[in-house]
Amino acid sequence: MENPFRYGGIVLGPYFADRQKEIKELKREVKNLSRIFLVSPRRYGKTCLLFNLMASLKTEKIPVAYLDLNAYPDIRSLAQGYALQTCKALETNRDKLMKRLSGLKHFTPRFSLEADGTTIAAELISTMPDKDALTALLEGMQHAENLATRKRQKLVVILDEFSELARFNGHTMEKALRSQIQTHQSIAYIFSGSEQSMMLAMLRDRKHAFYKLGRIMELGPIDRKTYTNFILRWLKKGRITASHQDLQRLFELGVNIPYNIQRLCYNMWDLAQKHKKITSEILEELPDIIARQDSPHYEIIWRTATPLQKKILIALSQEPELKPLSKEFALRYQISPPSSIKASLVSLMKKGIIYRTLEGNYRFTDNFMPYWIEAMI
Repeated sequence: MENPFRYGGIVLGPYFADRQKEIKELKREVKNLSRIFLVSPRRYGKTCLLFNLMASLKTEKIPVAYLDLNAYPDIRSLAQGYALQTCKALETNRDKLMKRLSGLKHFTPRFSLEADGTTIAAELISTMPDKDALTALLEGMQHAENLATRKRQKLVVILDEFSELARFNGHTMEKALRSQIQTHQSIAYIFSGSEQSMMLAMLRDRKHAFYKLGRIMELGPIDRKTYTNFILRWLKKGRITASHQDLQRLFELGVNIPYNIQRLCYNMWDLAQKHKKITSEILEELPDIIARQDSPHYEIIWRTATPLQKKILIALSQEPELKPLSKEFALRYQISPPSSIKASLVSLMKKGIIYRTLEGNYRFTDNFMPYWIEAMI
């Protein structure tokens, strides 16, 4: 039996750890044509949740257009992607799709045969000036609304990594999108993002155009009891014995983060193949195994870090609850002045090595890096 614990990509169906409550809630909201801002820290399975939601909506024949803002380098490409994905979601008939796309003023549709010789691939080409890119995006959004209304269908548009919107001329883009979205009567929106502070600022700060545009749904850890049952079901199928009590250690080691739990389980499954039993010794070995697996990545980070940044990372690995900008931190680790600490923290966050929690603490983005640091120093 192959290892059932998947991580690092889109996990679907029986391999996806239970988020049934969240999927049910999101389905209810989109059927009511709501606007949902789905906010979660990284590695909580947000994108996997969205893909499983899309699979569920597909079974009910509710069209969905999914766009990851990370995939679009500029407004022009986003406009093309939005128009194409929404049209394809609403129109599956080839001839009708060609007609729908031909109705867009700012784009020229192009169709070609896929390698199998029968499947039609569609794309949109645009030679518009950059100054017209936002106008083209708004045209595509209105086109999707008109098409959904004409077909008497509800359309779900998912904009993943929505905090990346700041790259696209920030406030101007926000204002333009809000003016369009607030008029839509046939489209439900899910705006999803991992930059919690930025996402929440967009919704709670009166200066932002998205202020109170929709409901905030924060994605937290998976319920431990539910997750434990999910793990035990797979272990049972693999004829591996384990107790509920032993598995609670997984959640402590993985800090309740779904990605971490899945990766721990993946390695736990392999270690348990010999004796078909989960022991405390196996569980305690897991973080060090993962730290060794990722050692080349950590070494690159370490080589490019400044001496001060290395001091801060060592300190955070040893005392994660200690605030780096406090006097106690500076005295204990002989680091000064505070301005240098702050500059190093900002640099480490920009590199994606650490992040700042809503409570003001700093955490490693990769929870297994502290184990590597501990083994190194």
